[in-house]
Amino acid sequence: MNEILLAAIPAAGWGIHAGLLSRMLRAERRDPVSGLWTRRPWMRRTERLIRQGRITHVILLDLDRFKPINDDFGHPAGDAVLKATGGRLDDFVDQNGGPRSMSARLGGDEFVAAISIRDQDLQGFIDDLAHELAQPVPWPGGPLQVDASIGAVGVTDVPEPSASTVLKAADDEMYVIKKSRGRNGRRAHRRVADPTASPETALHPAQEARASA
Repeated sequence: MNEILLAAIPAAGWGIHAGLLSRMLRAERRDPVSGLWTRRPWMRRTERLIRQGRITHVILLDLDRFKPINDDFGHPAGDAVLKATGGRLDDFVDQNGGPRSMSARLGGDEFVAAISIRDQDLQGFIDDLAHELAQPVPWPGGPLQVDASIGAVGVTDVPEPSASTVLKAADDEMYVIKKSRGRNGRRAHRRVADPTASPETALHPAQEARASA
């Protein structure tokens, strides 16, 4: 990407290229379908906010019943669902997730958000978000219905928290929800170490779920 941009500078001229460069850099940071941030800028900013102690939780959601929409109605319908989901997530997080909240599309039908709220408000936050995401998406062939499995983890509940480790923990929680509760599952999880388990043998519920799958 950077090599292409640099090669284009002499041909276009610095003045003309400035606008092109700006647009291309914005496009690299923004998902073209949902309009949300992409993984890389979200990870960078979340890493910084974790170090500064300015976010409290990360939530990760995966859409249920999304593949049948793509299969039955085509990719334009799937894109409409992704765009609606991105807009609803972004609006909800902006309004309820704290001043430095940030949402992104990780890829496929997975979305993530870093938020700053009180622990006691987390379950209500997730339930209200799930309700918003479950609203039908208008489509010429009839409304499209999807739900979301939502996993959440507190930053301080993850040993040596970083953007990568907290995201992995939230992904584990989401996987447990899909495995144990099926579609449209959501929960706020508090990670508590088992004092009787050794580091070598202790398994997180998501690891147990994967081991039994």
